[in-house]
Amino acid sequence: MLVLDVKTGSGAFIPKYADSLKLAHALVETGRTFGVKTQALITDMCQPLGKYVGNALEVYECIKILRGETEDSMRPTLDLSIDLAAPMLVQTKMAASVENAKFRIGKAIESGEALERFRKNIELQGGDPAICDKPEMLLTKGLKQVPVIALTGGYVSDVDTLVVGNAVCSLGGGRVKAEDGVDHAVGYASTLKIGDRVHKGDELGVIYCRKANQGEAISESLARAYRISKDIPRTTNLIRAVV
Repeated sequence: MLVLDVKTGSGAFIPKYADSLKLAHALVETGRTFGVKTQALITDMCQPLGKYVGNALEVYECIKILRGETEDSMRPTLDLSIDLAAPMLVQTKMAASVENAKFRIGKAIESGEALERFRKNIELQGGDPAICDKPEMLLTKGLKQVPVIALTGGYVSDVDTLVVGNAVCSLGGGRVKAEDGVDHAVGYASTLKIGDRVHKGDELGVIYCRKANQGEAISESLARAYRISKDIPRTTNLIRAVV
């Protein structure tokens, strides 16, 4: 069984929904041609999925979720993970229905079983399982935190997620060229989401960087990546379609 997460929106490789839908159908057909039960979820990427963007920061978020310490801004990460895992349990006969699968996944997280499985995974690969008890170990000390400030007031109506991704790359958190190194520590924390009320001067997010001038250099471009409107915007479902 193969479950694919096909992104659509400003942060996706293919931003237009119609094109993402075509890709999803092509991928599913390819999988089935090779005898693999395949399903694709087309998921929204019009803003950062969870709270954090960046290598260590995203792992930190996932461990916090496994520990049952999910913040509101992390909730979409948890919801999408469950939506992607549930069909696998159904297809492997471990659950009778998607609803039952979601219930079982939720109980595994709540009981700590999921965290213990992750701990064992780390041990088997020679990692340090202590991060399951102290996820703060993933956060590099001494990083500068530079706030991104709203330029106007209203409601967050859109986020140019590509700008956010490029900003993290400019800090060294991603590769522009294949031979580039990656600074796993740096990244971005998204404070506000689409639909949130904001006042001029409010914090939209926080840049995690090695030097303050790195953050200051990209803070205005990140602020402009947030479109602020006077009216409450329509929000889109996290899962746009299932193929």
